[in-house]
Amino acid sequence: MDTTTLPPTRTSPRPIGADLLTRAHLVDATAPGMEGLVLWLATRQLDITASITHAERDSPAAARLRTAGVKVAVGFGAGHVQADRTAMVWSGATSGPLPELDHAQALGLPVLTRALALSTLTGEYGEPLVAVYGSHDTATAAAALTTVLDDGRTSWILTAATQGGASGQGIDGRRLVVDLCPDAGTHEAVSRRYLPHGPQPVRRATPTVALITAAAMNAPHFADTIEALDAATALARASATVVLPLWDKGAKIVHERLSDRPGPSVVTVGLEENADVWVLPPRWLGTEYLLTLHHRGERHQFTVPVAGRHHALAVCAAIATALAVGEDPQAVAQRAGGFRGAERSLAVLGVQAGVTVVDSRARHPREIEQDVTAARMLTEGSLVVVLEPDGVARTSAHAAEIGAALGAADRAVLLPVSTPLTEDAGPDPLEAVEQAALQKLGQGAVHRFRLEPGEPAPEQRIFEMTAEGDLVLVIGTGQAERLGPRLLFHLAAPRMPIPQQL
Repeated sequence: MDTTTLPPTRTSPRPIGADLLTRAHLVDATAPGMEGLVLWLATRQLDITASITHAERDSPAAARLRTAGVKVAVGFGAGHVQADRTAMVWSGATSGPLPELDHAQALGLPVLTRALALSTLTGEYGEPLVAVYGSHDTATAAAALTTVLDDGRTSWILTAATQGGASGQGIDGRRLVVDLCPDAGTHEAVSRRYLPHGPQPVRRATPTVALITAAAMNAPHFADTIEALDAATALARASATVVLPLWDKGAKIVHERLSDRPGPSVVTVGLEENADVWVLPPRWLGTEYLLTLHHRGERHQFTVPVAGRHHALAVCAAIATALAVGEDPQAVAQRAGGFRGAERSLAVLGVQAGVTVVDSRARHPREIEQDVTAARMLTEGSLVVVLEPDGVARTSAHAAEIGAALGAADRAVLLPVSTPLTEDAGPDPLEAVEQAALQKLGQGAVHRFRLEPGEPAPEQRIFEMTAEGDLVLVIGTGQAERLGPRLLFHLAAPRMPIPQQL
């Protein structure tokens, strides 16, 4: 059914604003960024229904939704949407027919993307709102903020949970932490027939405090750096206080832009003494980082068990934000020690046959480069990086940067680009990624795999190129999410078939 020919039919008045979400149905509820929103709504005791893909039927994410009381349907079908729903929210990352959205529009339900739902929710949030925003690099900072602000009265909506934690928690508290990064999923498959339809009362978020992590080109969300800077500046001006980490060039430019007229209170955090929160270079202790911050004439030290200097700096930005909202430094120090990183952000999955397997959710070329550089420091053996680029649009726009980002590896394994597109995707941009990687690593060090019937599974080929003492870094958000556990199983029992649930 082509819904562009169907006017919305309303049989009863619909709620407006944040009330749209009181009995929402969420499609593709385990997609990146969606789980946190669903869990926040469900743990506020709202009547939430959801649908997930067949592949996610028995996933940990689906189990978390069910435990939170969400009525979860498997597969996408019109019958999953009831007329008593107040709105439909979807990930924007699904291609092909979506009968639930067709049915919702026929019922006259407002249809919102995840970003629009968050905008509606945060635009009317009555309690203190702490927002993390950036063209990229928000996941660790937002997850760290939930840890250092977790006083029993803080709720959150994240795109990546803390390791061992939840991506969403909705309690009646005094503040909400929300990751407003637009980069939650691959939003390149949105058909015009599913664009937001009908009245969409949306307000810009007006955070009490906004932490802006980065501002740079990030296709398909920001076509160029100017567009990213404009979005970051607009959010900063809408905030009461903005925290800007000056180690990011974009955040530094936003700081300069804000100086042209009165606006929010600005807190700078940087590696130079003139920053409002002065951060000494993070010191790696072998299993954790020692962080030293100077704030208002006082010196504060924290030890945080995370890997990667960039993740340590993200924690510093979160701590600076907590200090900016008036948190007690001693309480922050105590909580910070419990932060073990964001889920799938340089997370060690395990060690088998002497080979360490580490997981990464990096998408932006800068994130990929930072995780590869950090992984290089975690092993004295060879570093094998397995990359599944995210999205045709992003990979096409950033192909040379993505390939060059693998430069610290000994060997690179390229998987097909992760995309929901099934046809008319255009030229495969992986060729350009491969050429850029070859320029950095040389012939014989770059391997391109095709996930086709009859071809060896990636874990088998990776097994053949590793030895005791090596580290395998798996980067990606599609097939790559399953590859790490499968590789560990194969390393432990190379002659055994890998269980289907892995």
